[in-house]
Amino acid sequence: MKTNTKVVSMPQTVLQIAKQIKSSKYPKEKINIKQFFRDLGNDEYVPKEGTRIQVRDIDRDIDRIQRAVNKIKSSGNTSNLSPLTVVYFPKKNEYKILNGNHTSEMAINVGIAEMDCYIVNFETQLDSKISNVLRLGNLLNIQEVEKVDVSCNDVKRELMQLMEEKESKGLDPNPTEDEKKELVELYPQVTMHTIGQWVSNHQTVGSRRSPKKSYTQAELVSQRQSFKDNLDYVDYTITQPRTLSAWSDTGISAIFNECMEENKKKALVILYCSTVQQVDTLINSDIRARIENRYNELAKYWGLEIKTVFLRYE
Repeated sequence: MKTNTKVVSMPQTVLQIAKQIKSSKYPKEKINIKQFFRDLGNDEYVPKEGTRIQVRDIDRDIDRIQRAVNKIKSSGNTSNLSPLTVVYFPKKNEYKILNGNHTSEMAINVGIAEMDCYIVNFETQLDSKISNVLRLGNLLNIQEVEKVDVSCNDVKRELMQLMEEKESKGLDPNPTEDEKKELVELYPQVTMHTIGQWVSNHQTVGSRRSPKKSYTQAELVSQRQSFKDNLDYVDYTITQPRTLSAWSDTGISAIFNECMEENKKKALVILYCSTVQQVDTLINSDIRARIENRYNELAKYWGLEIKTVFLRYE
């Protein structure tokens, strides 16, 4: 896909780019949004891995998307679908959605394949820094009433990324006073004290603070089917995916019920996290070991073979 050369050469700060996009003065061009989705069939699409830049705490609000899709299909009115903001990465020649994840998913699921987009160049406009990408995303998310504003965790993620970039260059990762003041000026909900707390906890921040990945029912069906189609599991009963909190009650009963119905002695249990609390439990406790140990005890007693897989949470 050819990029808009005017967009690539504009010498602007991140704040200026954000202001132009929000005022609709930034150049737009149409692109095919199917590149950002996987087709599950039956006119249902879900985000393709690696095609989004995650700014908010959660990847998407599935209920919100479905409500909007139903409303659009009922009314036929697509005028409220705003242009997307997309970051172009020249070295890999790829595009990733920065702002408009929900909008793009609403659009693709009502049959829209092309959308107006604001394309920002990662190298020439954002200085090849992910922290600048996150800042642009956060600035675009600062909204008036009735929209979802930037959360403190969104700003924290931007700061952590900035610190990691400085550390990777052998520099002191701690933000300078000017960097702290800039964050406070850009995001009024953040104070110098808050930033100080984040910095003091920097060593405990990393993959543990990554946002959760959510799953639609169609995605869970697709995940289960992929294991059924895998020759390594041809002798296994593939249980319905269950949330982490359901591993013990319905999770255990499903193993025995489904093995009996399919006359098999092997079972694959699929578990996933449906809430941030479950992600924290999976990361910060021994829940995974306890689940696997319990399943191994049951397998040994009843003469079964039980394997467990945990779906991605980020």
